[in-house]
Amino acid sequence: MRRPRWRINAFLFIGLLLLSPLTQAIEINLSAYQPLVFSQHWLCLLSSVLLLLLFSGLFFWAGKQVQRRKASELLVDSKTELIRSMLNALPEIIFYKDKNGIYQHGNTRFSDFMGSRVDDLIGKNDFEIFDHETSRFFRQMDREAIDAGRPKINEEWVEGGDGNHRLLETHKCPLYDHNGECIGILGYCRDITLQRQSEENLQHIAYHDPLTNLPNRLRLAERLDYALQLSKRDSELLAVIFLDLDRFKHINDTLGHAIGDILLKDVAQRLRDNVRDSDICARLGGDEFVVVLTQMNSRVEIENKCQQLLEAVAQPYQLQNHQVSVFTSAGISYFPDHASTTDQLLRDADAALQAAKGEGRNRYYVFHEELSQTQHSYRSLEQDMRMALDRGEFSLVYQPQFRLGETHPRRVEALVRWSHPYRGGISPHDFIPIAETSGLMSELGLWIIETACLQFLSWKKQGVPLDRIAVNVSAMQFSAQFADQIITLLQRLEFDPQWLELEVTESLMMSVTTEVSQQLQRLHEIGIEFAIDDFGTGYSSLSKIKALPLNVLKIDQSFVRDINDDVNDYEIARAIVLMAKSLGLTVIAEGVENREQEQTLKRLGCEWVQGFYYSAPMDASRFFRRYCQ
Repeated sequence: MRRPRWRINAFLFIGLLLLSPLTQAIEINLSAYQPLVFSQHWLCLLSSVLLLLLFSGLFFWAGKQVQRRKASELLVDSKTELIRSMLNALPEIIFYKDKNGIYQHGNTRFSDFMGSRVDDLIGKNDFEIFDHETSRFFRQMDREAIDAGRPKINEEWVEGGDGNHRLLETHKCPLYDHNGECIGILGYCRDITLQRQSEENLQHIAYHDPLTNLPNRLRLAERLDYALQLSKRDSELLAVIFLDLDRFKHINDTLGHAIGDILLKDVAQRLRDNVRDSDICARLGGDEFVVVLTQMNSRVEIENKCQQLLEAVAQPYQLQNHQVSVFTSAGISYFPDHASTTDQLLRDADAALQAAKGEGRNRYYVFHEELSQTQHSYRSLEQDMRMALDRGEFSLVYQPQFRLGETHPRRVEALVRWSHPYRGGISPHDFIPIAETSGLMSELGLWIIETACLQFLSWKKQGVPLDRIAVNVSAMQFSAQFADQIITLLQRLEFDPQWLELEVTESLMMSVTTEVSQQLQRLHEIGIEFAIDDFGTGYSSLSKIKALPLNVLKIDQSFVRDINDDVNDYEIARAIVLMAKSLGLTVIAEGVENREQEQTLKRLGCEWVQGFYYSAPMDASRFFRRYCQ
């Protein structure tokens, strides 16, 4: 602010120097009483006028310069304050260090995290603020960013001023002057502690049984695969023991599901207590458990351990006011004697388990080749299935989906059924896996979609006010031609794609290849909606859910069944609803069987439901009579 005044003083000084000869001449002439000649008079007058004009212009210009500089400095100050306010308003940590690692600036979030004023942190390096190990790591990351000449991103556990450790996602960007010399590091940190905890919780839920906290089927498959690899490498004996509680359904029916759940947790704990940490103990669902024994010395040792497990489970249980005894049947399969793959070992152990149950229960049975005769039944069913489509043995039933508070369904799910001429009704849980492994799923799946679409069109023409029909899709249907097949089918039927919803399993959606993802995207672009069926039973990455063309999440009925009795099921359902809402997805709860479940789901914010409380699956004619006539 002082420099313009010095310039004005300089101009005045120069002006005085220029005027002094003229004033001296005037003084001399006046002192000599000699009148100026005409030319001298005008020259003096003209010079004075010119000098006055010059100095007036100089003074005016200097004043303008002062005003402009003041305005410029005010503008810079206001912009600086605006930037400072913006940085302080950010929820992320922002800091700047010079090339020597000295902190020169930090925003309010930085000082809050460190528990110190920014002014107290400025002028210090990492070693004066953090512990030695953390400081060395920070210094290394700074150096890597500078050497690379581009931003460096790391995840770092950092202790804050309150003593708590937080996981920070840190972006460190080197800054350079106009000569290309590095002048410092700009840092941007985002606290991802809660996000990481949520992902770890979801992963734990996905790989563990929520009731017993044992590994579930997915986790068992992974760990058994790894154990098999080690056993093959080291030529060691491995055993799979498949266990099933005898007459557990009777306990559930007589004492209630709450007592049954307590019993399952106690059984799981006894199994866990009687195996080594290196062994595997898992719950597949219901009252089915699997124990994998690794690095075993002999088959006798394995059978003794199996008997020990049966005896441990058979000890009486005190369940609230009830003393309960339960027995167990078990089947054993060996590697390398019986099988060398996870699936085959589990199938062989299951076959041995069924043999044990057939011999009176409360015993174990070791697999042998004669039990493979059960595979003959599997192959026979496969052969029958190849002719079932031509014979018209498959049919569809329809289960309505309701918006909570409404009595008329707006959506409906199509479900396939098989009526065998000799075996009677065969459950989809039995024949769908056969269709998938035998290569029949693609043909059957297209038939299901076409039949469901034709029925929906028929209802539309008859005035049934439905918005959408959902059809389950198997992973085996996602061939290279799947999208083209669906598009061609809908065009041939003149079926609006917006009326169709395809349901896929969570495990399939999370493991899709780029090619499958592109097919899903093609179908989604023409209006087809996608739903994840049985959500919560697999492992989902939140980033992948956001990237996939999803519209609906269906809460698996296993969480709905005990939502009012099991806090874990309640919290899982609540988390699914909250996550779906944050992603803009519709949530449908499956398996609603009573009003109490309905009211709980309503409180959680779930808008859509289906289940036997509203309607069992029914054939098309009955559906029409019930909801149209």
